[in-house]
This record gives sequence, structure tokens and C-alpha cells, in this order.
Amino acid sequence: MDKITLRLLFSCFFLFKSIFATNDCRPASCSPTGPQVWFPFRIRGRQAPHCGFPGFDLSCTKRNRTILHLTSTRSYIVNRISYLEQIIYINPEFCGPNRIVEFSLTGTPFDFSSIRSHTFYNCSLRKPDFDYMFPAVALRCLDSVNYSVIAVIGSIQEGEVPEHCQDMAVISVPIRWYDGVKVEMELMWVTPFCRLCEIEGRMCGMKGSDGETACFGSFGGIRRSMYGLILAIVVSILICIVAVVWYIADKRREYNQSLHQNIDVFSITMAPRQRASTGLDMSIIESYTKTILGESRRLPKDDDTCPICLSKYEPKDTLRTIPECNHYFHAGCIDQWLKLNATCPICRNSP
Repeated sequence: MDKITLRLLFSCFFLFKSIFATNDCRPASCSPTGPQVWFPFRIRGRQAPHCGFPGFDLSCTKRNRTILHLTSTRSYIVNRISYLEQIIYINPEFCGPNRIVEFSLTGTPFDFSSIRSHTFYNCSLRKPDFDYMFPAVALRCLDSVNYSVIAVIGSIQEGEVPEHCQDMAVISVPIRWYDGVKVEMELMWVTPFCRLCEIEGRMCGMKGSDGETACFGSFGGIRRSMYGLILAIVVSILICIVAVVWYIADKRREYNQSLHQNIDVFSITMAPRQRASTGLDMSIIESYTKTILGESRRLPKDDDTCPICLSKYEPKDTLRTIPECNHYFHAGCIDQWLKLNATCPICRNSP
């Protein structure tokens, strides 16, 4: 029985291991509202290295924001990812230590999806009033008590620049604007090319160690596979619970059997002076009624435990009844008791 139980427990362990090993590339996210991440991207620490393409690693901040690391010193918050268009949308960040930082994609797998020039102005007033003429946004990270830094799409014609503003720099970046408000920056990738897999509703992934990619499975069935994964985990947990309960019950049964076979040594060896004077003769003990317990284990007094060995009665156990008080005991237990004591162990009446 022990070998069967241990094998079942080991099977549970390997079942859990195989479930999680085969699903380590399932979509992940830093938060319930964050972008869903799958190939060619991967989240460090949550998805295995083979789940992503080199250069497409993302990470999560302490506030559960998704971060793209373009260089060792520049990181950007990811708003969303379009796997069909192969475009990632990030929050642009121009602010450096007291200067405007130019945006470079050198050494990255990304490129600009479209380019628009933006001119930066240093205005001596805190709130320059020309938003009604030009789409502009203030860069508060570069503001000070004496001036404000403004970014404008394109440039302002000479003679139209307010007197209190001066040119600072011109940077070309792909930024989406909505009603004159900076929204997000678009970065595109060409390699790996997974657009055909997305169109076919299939999953894209690494085909080998040489960087070649291929389409696998059905991407439209990811949600169904997630439900299947949850069901598999629940079933595995139930199987393991049954195995543990089975193991404990088996050990308890063995303990009760050993306790029943080695009856109350203390009772047998107690009070040597009573052994000859107060016990009953075996012929008298044998005259007391014996009962073989049935499958229902039902007794007139609804007592299911032997008062001597404290073990529960089991089907086919032989019980003996003491006359007068009609108390039940295991036959072996009460026989040993009455050899030493001429009274009922419960009520202390003499039979």
C-alpha cells in the first residue's frame, strides 16, 4: 500500500511540473490592465528566455507598469502592443538632467514607424498663451520658477514666435497627438516577422536556436487553453489530496491494528496481588455472550469504541458482553481484563 501511495504522490509532483513546463510561454502581463505580452516580447522573471526574441525583453516596475529597456540607461513605459501591425506604443520621455534628451534607436531592433519634427521653446512666462494657434505641450520636468519648456509639432514661423520664447532644439520622433496633447510614441519592428501568424490566428515562436521563427498552434485558442490549464491544475490538486488522505488513512489503520494486537500492556501487568485473588476463572469468562460485529457496526448502545483499547469496532470484530450491565468490549480485551479483575471496567459491577 505504501509503494502505491508514494507512486501516486510522485505522479502528482511530475504532473504539476509537466503542466507548468509546457505552459511557461503563455501570455503574461504586469497587471490586469497592462498590455498582454507574448512572442516576440517576454517579461523577465515571468516568462522563460526562449519565449521571447533577443532584444525584446520587458520588465515590471514595483507599481506593476510594463517597461521597455532600449538602452542600459533609458527605459520607457509601454502603453500597448499591436502584434498585427508590429508596433509598440510607449510614453515618450525627453527630459534629462537639465537638458532635452534626443531619442535614438541605434543598437535596438526597433525603428520609427513615422517621423514628425518637434520644436522645443524656452518661454520666460510660466503659462505662454499660444496653444490656440499651435498644438503644444509643456514639459514640466524641465520647467523652473522662471521659465517653461514647450514642445510644438513642427515649428513656428519666424515672426509668430512670442517674444518671451526662444528656440531650444528640434527633435524628430514619431509621436501621436490628440487635440494638441502628447499621447504616445510609435516604434515598429520588422524582425522577427510574425504578422502572417497573427493574421492566421496562430502563435509565433522560435523554430530553432538560429533565430528562425515559425507559426505554431492556434492563437485563438489561448483562452480555451488557459481554461484547460486551470482545469488540469484543479484535477491534479484533487488527485494529490486523495493520495494524501489515502496515505494518512492507511497509516492510521496500521496503527489501530497494531494497537489492537498489543492490548493494553499496562492493564495486563498491573497489580500482581490481584491476579490470584480478584480475577475470574476462564470457564466463567467463556460463558459470557460473544457477538461477531456485522457490516453496519450497529450496537444497542451506539458505542463504536472499545473502552479498553480505545480502538473503533470494525466489521467482523468479535465482541463479548458482560452480563447484568450489558457493556460491550473486544473479546480479547475483556478476557484479559476479567482474568485480573472481577468487575466491569466501566461500571465496576461484578458480573
